[in-house]
Amino acid sequence: MRITMQRYDKNFINLQEHSNDMLVVLEGLDGAGKSTQVRRLKQYLQARCPGLAYIHFPRYDAPVYGGLIGKFLRGGFGSIDSVHPQLVALLFAEDRHGAAPRIRRVLERGGSVLLDRYVYSNIAYQCAKLPDPAEAEELRKWIFETEYGNFRLPRPDLNIFLDVPIGFVEESLRRQRNGGDRDYLQGSQDIHEADIAFQKRVQAMYRRQAEEDPSFLAVDCAAADGSMLDPDSIFTKIKAIVDEKL
Repeated sequence: MRITMQRYDKNFINLQEHSNDMLVVLEGLDGAGKSTQVRRLKQYLQARCPGLAYIHFPRYDAPVYGGLIGKFLRGGFGSIDSVHPQLVALLFAEDRHGAAPRIRRVLERGGSVLLDRYVYSNIAYQCAKLPDPAEAEELRKWIFETEYGNFRLPRPDLNIFLDVPIGFVEESLRRQRNGGDRDYLQGSQDIHEADIAFQKRVQAMYRRQAEEDPSFLAVDCAAADGSMLDPDSIFTKIKAIVDEKL
């Protein structure tokens, strides 16, 4: 039996005992190839972690908040700067709040959970919208306090960020992207994906979190020449991190 510590800075400390659980999160920019790596990681963990649960955030089919998030991302409330990021952060936080009981149940029974995006997505995407560093920092702290403090979301054992060359992201977002996870757009374009300058600010925010939080690990997905590494090489890096934790 091991003990995992969940905490929010110095103000929120909670000890939980689990038999053999692990909460793993994979983060990345839009168009970063995250779906490919999540799929590989899910298959890898299923063979090693009994009772693995997988959740993709946001959950567009979730009651109330899933529909609102989809509407926001396809521009139903206006442009990217039409809604204050704190309100947008609350939508995403409430979606995770609704999923928290399921996550806790799996962990308490000794299972493991793999999440495609989690709290750091909220921080990176919403704080990147605020040009004032002081306001961005205030929002960052509010998101942490809301999600890990008030909503008592389980703290991940591993946060992995795919740090990809921004040129790859730009090229990827120019291409037509398909798949069931794109149904929320209803033929529209995701307003977060439409602005490459915004994606650069999100990347900078993710990198800052990786510098400040030792549990938030950035995987360098760039080759020596600055191009994107092949998927196999990227997954080898991810697997090494997971294997060390396992």
